[in-house]
Amino acid sequence: MIPLDEYFEIKEFLRQRVCDINSSENSDREVQREKETKYSLPNDVASFSWMPHIELCSSKNVAIKQILYIIPSLQFHTFLNYILPKAIRNFASMFGTGDAKDVLSALYSVSNYQFGDINDYQRILRDDNCCYFLLREADGKLSEKLFRLDLFRHILPSKEQPDKYDFIGGLMHAYRHCSWRNMKLSCGNGEIELNSLWDVPVLLGEVILCSTENKRTISYKRENETWKIEYFIDPETGIYYLTTAFVEHND
Repeated sequence: MIPLDEYFEIKEFLRQRVCDINSSENSDREVQREKETKYSLPNDVASFSWMPHIELCSSKNVAIKQILYIIPSLQFHTFLNYILPKAIRNFASMFGTGDAKDVLSALYSVSNYQFGDINDYQRILRDDNCCYFLLREADGKLSEKLFRLDLFRHILPSKEQPDKYDFIGGLMHAYRHCSWRNMKLSCGNGEIELNSLWDVPVLLGEVILCSTENKRTISYKRENETWKIEYFIDPETGIYYLTTAFVEHND
């Protein structure tokens, strides 16, 4: 949990930024529908969750006198702490198959979602589950850089295996390379073992926001592995989003 004064400062900082995200997202969806691209989505976003209860918010000291804030929506927090762990325990065989649709089915089976079918549940996961990351600089001011981590941006046919599907963008895309307690976390091989499900989200937030290089692809080496992280910046809002992340064991 973060101090109350910092909570209200961040809440005010996020208020207009999230409204801008909402507007930009719907404008892009309208363009995609008109062009009938593979990124077309049938519905607009009604509202993005933008400020959870203070007990869900946390911070981490990074670099020199910098503070990283982790601000998950209630849905994102619930997904990481309850839904995903339950799904990988109960339906382990549906993870690591190379097909995101198998993972989605497992998640839907444990979700107790009662407001529609699996397609509606996919929309909820895509639109309403996100985590914001902010950085307080050494001078005490909040950086204007804001990183939004979604669970995924799309589920589309795989380029390698057209009869299967892949997560495009977001955490579930990065999780393809990760396992937790020897259980794969997404549709990939899960070659990297995590201590916590929050390891990767916090890593992505820290690496992207603390980078001083003007590059959209970052190489981040840790003791046993190296992460390659690619992000993009929405030209309308200035918000940072994850494009892709993959990891290799160090020799």
